[in-house]
Amino acid sequence: MDLSLRAVTHRYGDLEVLRGIDLTIRAGEVVCVIGPSGCGKSTLLRLLGGLERPSEGRVLQVGEPPPGSLNPLTYVFQDFALLPWRTAAGNVALALEDRPCSRAERREIVAEVLARTKLSEFADVLPRQLSGGMRQRVAIARALAVRPACLLLDEPLSALDSQTRELLLDDLLELWLRERFTACYVTHNLSEAVRLGHRIVVLSRRPGRIREIVEIDMPLEARKDGLAELQEQQRRLWELLREEAAAADRELADA
Repeated sequence: MDLSLRAVTHRYGDLEVLRGIDLTIRAGEVVCVIGPSGCGKSTLLRLLGGLERPSEGRVLQVGEPPPGSLNPLTYVFQDFALLPWRTAAGNVALALEDRPCSRAERREIVAEVLARTKLSEFADVLPRQLSGGMRQRVAIARALAVRPACLLLDEPLSALDSQTRELLLDDLLELWLRERFTACYVTHNLSEAVRLGHRIVVLSRRPGRIREIVEIDMPLEARKDGLAELQEQQRRLWELLREEAAAADRELADA
């Protein structure tokens, strides 16, 4: 299933946040979205997920979700959004409680996604007993439990320290190589974008417009060994963003 934004503009009252967005996220690819603060990255994600309707234009799901999908679109947030009184397994099971699954099926799905995210031995552990990286793994496992057609990730690693972020980046990369999932990944971090993205959408300052779409030709499985080339891509992205980011900061300061 593809996700498509066609001539999408969005406003909050008189404030225009996005303007004229045309973008298709193809099945099996990771599209990263970057841009200066306030440019509408998270709004774009909410529009894709159906949490908001665009002021103008259309948001389309093209094709069918994968077989067995219980929820076509699923979010992963930066703050984990875990229930502190539930174990890791209990938090994952929460996503299945209003789905047409038997109790045995739920247990099987929970065990499967915990294994896929390397959490099996932590199934009965509460969130407060887990590190930040492990808590985000639980959030990712919960998202995978409904077999989504597309993961919508809103800065999922921004609350983590740099070492944990690197480890979880490796986990996400390994997970994609096994699962070939579809994702739209919003981030401020250019290193994350070039490590994970097949394509990187660069938004201008508000109202956010697509300034450029940068394709990373290097296969994801080769990116650990291609850091020099990725750093060159990262420098190119920063050149695209530098003036926009400075202008956005000035506008925020003036406001």
